[in-house]
Amino acid sequence: MHSSHPLDPQPDIPATQLNALWTTISHDLRAELGHSTFDLWFENFQLRSLSPEEVVLVAPGTIYAIWVEENFKSSLLSSFEKHLGACGRIRFEVSVAEEEESLAAGEGTEAIAEVPAEERRQVNPRVLAETVSERKLLELGRAAGLVETFRFDNFVPGENSELAWAASRAVADLPGKTYQPLFFHSACGLGKTHLLHAIGWESLRLRPKSKIIFVTAEHFANDYIDAIQKNALVPFRKRYREADLLLIDDVQFLGRKEGLQREFFHTFNRLADRQKQIVLASDCPASEIVELEDRLVSRFQWGLGVEIHRPGLETRAAILRRKRDDWKMQISDDLINIIVERVRGNVRALEGALIRVAMVTTMSESPISPEQVVEVIADISGGQETRQVGVEEIKRTVAEHYDIDVQIINGKKRTARVAEARQIAMYLVRTLTDLSLVEVASAFAKDHGTVIYAVRKVKKRCDDSASFKSTVELIKRRLVRGGSAMESPRAVRGQYPPNPRLGANPLATGPNEV
Repeated sequence: MHSSHPLDPQPDIPATQLNALWTTISHDLRAELGHSTFDLWFENFQLRSLSPEEVVLVAPGTIYAIWVEENFKSSLLSSFEKHLGACGRIRFEVSVAEEEESLAAGEGTEAIAEVPAEERRQVNPRVLAETVSERKLLELGRAAGLVETFRFDNFVPGENSELAWAASRAVADLPGKTYQPLFFHSACGLGKTHLLHAIGWESLRLRPKSKIIFVTAEHFANDYIDAIQKNALVPFRKRYREADLLLIDDVQFLGRKEGLQREFFHTFNRLADRQKQIVLASDCPASEIVELEDRLVSRFQWGLGVEIHRPGLETRAAILRRKRDDWKMQISDDLINIIVERVRGNVRALEGALIRVAMVTTMSESPISPEQVVEVIADISGGQETRQVGVEEIKRTVAEHYDIDVQIINGKKRTARVAEARQIAMYLVRTLTDLSLVEVASAFAKDHGTVIYAVRKVKKRCDDSASFKSTVELIKRRLVRGGSAMESPRAVRGQYPPNPRLGANPLATGPNEV
């Protein structure tokens, strides 16, 4: 019997044969990438067709296609070549159902409607996007509240922001169809606001007639208060609830504001019901926003939550080189390397250091030396390379401040003093390191819910008590500067007035939950 090569031209390859081949490829990918990675990115992929020219894979969503193509394409090629002997290009499509939903919502152009239904799944939304002049685009963007300089083409993705970058592109391509909502969280100055604006600009470029709104949560609150004072809630609600893309920055501002949260809850539901895209950014996960209603926390967690971490050395250097080129500065790569090694803060601090070095370079008659660079950025870098602190160092410093053994922080003792120290340690690990909630919980042998409670508790007490906030800031400064945790245990104990009822331990007011 004649047997053909799998990639010989065939009128139709049976679905059973395609499924069997994909099962084999999946087995290889699981072995190479690990079960968790495979389940996260490949579980819902399908092998649609096979020919000498190309292999067509169907992804469950745009973000999956983007991420797999950028990160795992070589693994796919290797596996297909292993079993087929030769392999053409690999092409990714998004499932027909998702494309049909996008078309039904009217988010394509009139040209898309003319494409035969059988071919619609192969339409790239970028190709058929409605064209608009740059001048008109700027007018529309400014009216939407977008900042002109925050675009995808001047964002430098790195190992710290790859997932956030891929998710942003996917949401801009198919708003309301991939992740609802998309929720970014990170410390300040790491790029979440940039990505919010970039999503707005790209979505506006692809769909110029769409209604896009960018505001901070504080701006949303002010609009709401003005609407109440002017008896104009109807136009206020009409504006926000009829948006096609709503971008909200600093949503942690919603915490503790019951009336505002209620209004935003109904706005969120209205947009979600209409399959309109919502993108949010916060300085912490939704679960850590102080006094945020549970129903809002659950909705913020519906879609995709992405943490943007602090960039590594290579990414920081790439960001500064990009800024140098954009701003046409005469600064060598060697000087940039000195800056990124010394300044380990956020991107804004890096940019500030770069600008300062550029000014000195321009005013100096001779080339600036590495020693001069260090001197120029001394106050930004703390006079020395900013230290990266670890979990054990944080525990040890907090334990010394409270004059307790570090093993007590790791233990189960729940007196008020120990509980307070443990909560502060968890808070500092969460804010000074890039560890996830699960990793922080593991470091303290607790569950992640305990860490969330501790972070919330410390934030609330910092807001309510200046002296408590001063204690937290004191420990943080000593950690960052690498100094002694304290002058002496007695000095720390002396900060608290004696309490005759409690004796020498004024903080021992009873058990605590952590």
